[in-house]
Amino acid sequence: MKNKLISIIIFVMFLSLIVNPNLITNEIINALNSFINVLFPSIFPFFLLSDLLINYNFQEILNKLFSKLNNFLFHTSNSSNFVIVMSLLSGFPSGSKYIKTLYDRGELSLNQANYLITFTHFSNPLFLLTVAKKIVNVKTSYIILLCHIISNFIIGIITRPKEKEKNRKVNVNISLDFSKALQKSITNSINLLIIILGNTCFFFYISELLSYYFKLNGIDLVMINGLLDLTKGISSISILNCNYIFKCVLILSFVSFGGINVHMQVLSILEDTKISYRNFLFGRMCQTALSITLFLIYIIIFT
Repeated sequence: MKNKLISIIIFVMFLSLIVNPNLITNEIINALNSFINVLFPSIFPFFLLSDLLINYNFQEILNKLFSKLNNFLFHTSNSSNFVIVMSLLSGFPSGSKYIKTLYDRGELSLNQANYLITFTHFSNPLFLLTVAKKIVNVKTSYIILLCHIISNFIIGIITRPKEKEKNRKVNVNISLDFSKALQKSITNSINLLIIILGNTCFFFYISELLSYYFKLNGIDLVMINGLLDLTKGISSISILNCNYIFKCVLILSFVSFGGINVHMQVLSILEDTKISYRNFLFGRMCQTALSITLFLIYIIIFT
C-alpha cells in the first residue's frame, strides 16, 4: 500500500509537469538559487575541510582538547570529540556524515553512534544567522542560535549512557599525499552536496505543487514549506504579519526538526548501516520542544 501511494503521488507530479511545466521550472530555479547563494557557500568549505581533517587524523588533537569535558558530560569515548565539535561548526547533515565515517572506520561502536546521532543535529551557524537576520534582529538571531545549540546539549546529557564508553584502539593509515587526500575529500563533499541539491529541488517542487493546487497562503503555506524544506520555510516566514516571538518560534521549529528534506538526507547517509534513524527522529522532536521552551523562558525573564 505504501508503494502504491508513493507511485500515485509521483504519477500526479509527473502529470503536473505536462499540465503546468512552468511550475517546476520556476521552483527548480528557486531551489538552485537557494542552494548556490545560501547552502553551498555555507556548507561546502566545512564539508571539504572536515573530510581532510579526518583523513589526517585530526581527531587526536581534538581528543587532547575535549576528551575530559566530553567524557564527563556525555560519557563518550575520545572518537566522539570530532563528531560533536565538527558537527557544531559544520551544520547538518554533517553530524550523520561524521558518525557514519568514524563508525565505518571502527572508531565508534554502534551504541555510541546511535547515541551521538540524537544530539549532533546542529545548524551551520553562518547559515542560521544569515537567514534569521533577514526576519529578526541580529541579537535575536544569536539567541535563536544559542537555544538551538543548548537544547542539543541538554538532550545529550539527559540521554547519555550510564557507563562511560571505553576508547577504541584503531590503527588508521594516514595518507600524506595531499593531492590524493584533497581529491578524495572533494569527491566525498560533492557527492553529499549532490544529495542535498537533489532533495532541495524535489521538496521545493512538492511545496510549490501543494501551494498551487490547494491555494495555500499565510501560515498554512509557511508550515508546509517548513515541514518539507527548512530553508524555504524560514524564507517564507517574512510573508507573515505577526509578532517577532511567533516568528522566532517558527524558525526554531524548522531548524531544530530539520524538515523532511534533511531527514531524507540523513536516511541516505545512514543507508547500509545499522545506525538507527529512529534515534535521529527522536532527538529532533525533543530538540524542537526544548529549543522553543528555552527561547520562551528567555523572553519571559529578559523582556
